[in-house]
Amino acid sequence: MEKWESILVDQFGSAAVNKQAVLENKIESVPRYVSEYIIGVYGVDGITRATIDEACDFIRAHQFSGQQLGLLKQKLVDEFLAKVLDKFKIEIDIKKNENKVLMSTAQLPNIIASPSLAKEYPRLLVDGVWGLGELRYYPPGYHFMNEDRENKEGIIELQKFKPLQLSDISFELYQQARQTFELESWINMLISTMGLNYQNYELREKMILLTRLVPMVEESIFLMEFGPPGTGKTYCYDNISAHSRVISGSSISEAQLFYNLPRRAPGLIMQYDVVLFDEVDKVKNRGIDENVVNKLYKYMASSTFDRGEVEMSSTCGIMMVGNIPSEQEFQEKLLFEEILHPRLRTEAFLSRLAGLIPGWELATIDKRDVSITRHYGLMADYFSEILHELRRENFQTLLNQHIDLLGANIRDDDGVRKIMSGMLKLLCPHRQVDQEVLALVADFAVELRQKVLNQIFFLTGNSNYEVKLSWRFKDE
Repeated sequence: MEKWESILVDQFGSAAVNKQAVLENKIESVPRYVSEYIIGVYGVDGITRATIDEACDFIRAHQFSGQQLGLLKQKLVDEFLAKVLDKFKIEIDIKKNENKVLMSTAQLPNIIASPSLAKEYPRLLVDGVWGLGELRYYPPGYHFMNEDRENKEGIIELQKFKPLQLSDISFELYQQARQTFELESWINMLISTMGLNYQNYELREKMILLTRLVPMVEESIFLMEFGPPGTGKTYCYDNISAHSRVISGSSISEAQLFYNLPRRAPGLIMQYDVVLFDEVDKVKNRGIDENVVNKLYKYMASSTFDRGEVEMSSTCGIMMVGNIPSEQEFQEKLLFEEILHPRLRTEAFLSRLAGLIPGWELATIDKRDVSITRHYGLMADYFSEILHELRRENFQTLLNQHIDLLGANIRDDDGVRKIMSGMLKLLCPHRQVDQEVLALVADFAVELRQKVLNQIFFLTGNSNYEVKLSWRFKDE
């Protein structure tokens, strides 16, 4: 165990885990942050083969896949009671004054939540929570919760719930703990928490990896990343944060992304901190739905959108990732032209991007024993909530006090400062920022925005984008 790992365990206690052990024994049927939580519960005194087996047995006994829905129904009919591991969400039906329950895997009909659960676990009303739910079945004709109403079709009640992901954290303790780490050790801890072996990466590559987390900590930021397959572009969005959502194949409708008018249901950007459009290179021919792109134009500029006659707002970030063709030599100058559909490579759309992440500089994660971390890191669920909490922090005032951008218009300035703010939240959540760190972050943020300007110039030839961004300290 390295010195920084000892500090991590000392500062964070049970929130610090042996990442190698939990990743090598990840339980595939649940998200990584849930898997780590369950393994941590059974392995509180150390992760062994026996504790892994216990965790797997627990999941097998309580999780029902879509194909096993009939088995769950039979259990409820025979025994009237079942404990189920799933992601639960409560939706309030105002007309019927009922708390309806949605389950992400075992999608049972007619589930009503006990009134106390929404008050006890308010996150059930937001984006849902993974946990162990106790379901009670009331057959047709039986009175439900001592009510006199008719029960014609049978009712299932979610009467008890135990979260299997963290619901409360102390952000202040996280900030205080950062003070005990050197910057290099803190960066290594973050990379290890992401599941990667920090020893495989130089500082620049670590900065590229950490930029993937920026939309999780900075509100209303829009980025793109392109690189070879297998570099982990999507991995952290699928496995690290419960507040991010991946759109596979980038296929989605207006109603799904923004707001479903007939159902009066919020779309993904109203429910998550960041939405990732995956494999945008694979939709080059057909493109993302034109109506979705048109809505994104306004949303990416103002964080608002119109549905029907109502204007709505969100702080959800947008991330787009894609693979670089492997059959030909990579030329950065031709990147957007070769990968993006014409709808996504217009000046109006691209100018709204804060930055372009050079994922092509990262090596493929191919050998597990080499690429995956061998060190301690923060439990995925704990880290997920920290990232979510960091969105509330404001680093813009600090940047305005110390940094001037040169050659930048309003969108350039906004994009660079958002990237800088996000990186500082990750590197210095305790707000103790020296000039060395500011310079590191400023150089990197300016470069990512400069890559966007270069791409627009390559595509359009518009001389307004043939500019060179730079920065300086205000006291220079």
